[in-house]
This record gives sequence, C-alpha cells and structure tokens, in this order.
Amino acid sequence: MSLLDDRRSGGTVPTDGRRPGGQVPTDDRRPGGQVRICLVGATGSGKSTTAATLRELLAAAGRPSALIPLAGLLQQLQDLVYAEIAASKAADQQDQQLMVDLARNIRRIRPTALVERFERSLLALPPDTVAINADLRDHAVDAVRLRELGFHFIRIRCDRAVRLARLRLRDDLSVVDDEQVFQLDRIDCDAEFDNSRDGVAPVQEFCRDLLASSVCC
Repeated sequence: MSLLDDRRSGGTVPTDGRRPGGQVPTDDRRPGGQVRICLVGATGSGKSTTAATLRELLAAAGRPSALIPLAGLLQQLQDLVYAEIAASKAADQQDQQLMVDLARNIRRIRPTALVERFERSLLALPPDTVAINADLRDHAVDAVRLRELGFHFIRIRCDRAVRLARLRLRDDLSVVDDEQVFQLDRIDCDAEFDNSRDGVAPVQEFCRDLLASSVCC
C-alpha cells in the first residue's frame, strides 16, 4: 500500500484510500463519492484545530465543507439544563461530565439515537460538500455506523502531559479524562497524526498532505 509518510509532521496518510489492513471503507451511502472525514482523539489533542485547518484549506481550494457533530443534541440539552436551573455558563463552555452522563442515558434508552440524528444531518448535505466530524467517542455503535457510511478515520494523538496542559487552559466547567472514560484506541483508523508539538504549522502540513491524498480526491 502506498503511504505518504511525513516525518516532520508526525503524520502517516494512506494515499490509496484504504485502511492500514487494506480494507476499503464500505462507502455505501456517499452520494457522488462525497468525502467524509472523522477525526478521532482525546479532548485536548487538537481535533477542533485540525478540523478548522482542514476547512480553511478546503475553502481556499474552493471546496465546501461542513462540521457535523455527534454531540449536537448533548450540547443543546446541556445548555437547557443550565438555563432551567439558572446556573452561569458561557456559550463556549462545556460541562463534560454532564454531557457524558447525558450520552450514557440516551444510549441506555436508545443506543443508536445520537448516530441516527447525525446521519440525518449528514444526508442533507450537498454531494460536493466535504463532511467532517471531530467528536466521535463511542466505538461500539457510532464508529461502526460511520465506517459503514464511508468515513475515513484519522487519529489525532498527543502526548498526555501536553494534552492535559492544554485542557488546563480551557475554561470548561468540568473535564473528563477521555483515556479513562472512553476506549478510543478500539476505533480502527486509516491514518494518524501526532499533534504534540506547539503551533499550527505541523497541523497545516498534515492537513495539506491529507487533502492531497486519495482520501480527499
């Protein structure tokens, strides 16, 4: 399998659109061959920065993109809880523990509820729009369905000490250690990027390589 191995950015990008084991994503519902990318990683690893960089590069190339969250409903419910109990919360703050608890109970009631909602938003996109997700957590249901939908999975790794230092700079109301709560390594990925270095240059370099690979052709 041909790989684009970038030692400077720490990224490895398959250039033939296959997974490391050689399996092509199912691709069963990608209208017009729509490009679909899922960024997998712990909180603070740089998924949001990577997603934003991808979208900036795509826009510069004249390609539309959309960031579709799996946790959109959880964010709405979080905001509703804080509003109803008259608790203070800035618009961009997250109560991660609350959102984990909400997700756990929603999955208890209906395991596929969040991914079904996600899929409805996905299928409403125009075929030429690159779909990006950056908040996948569930390996048992959500990851399986995204793979069936033809998503390419990109793992964003980060040194734990660096990641925790980044989290301390955020103003979230509560923080959950993804490495303890979720089993993200159980999600099989097509490529990965080590985002432990400071600055956006390594992220930009990796994103350029990713967009130049057949993942985004």
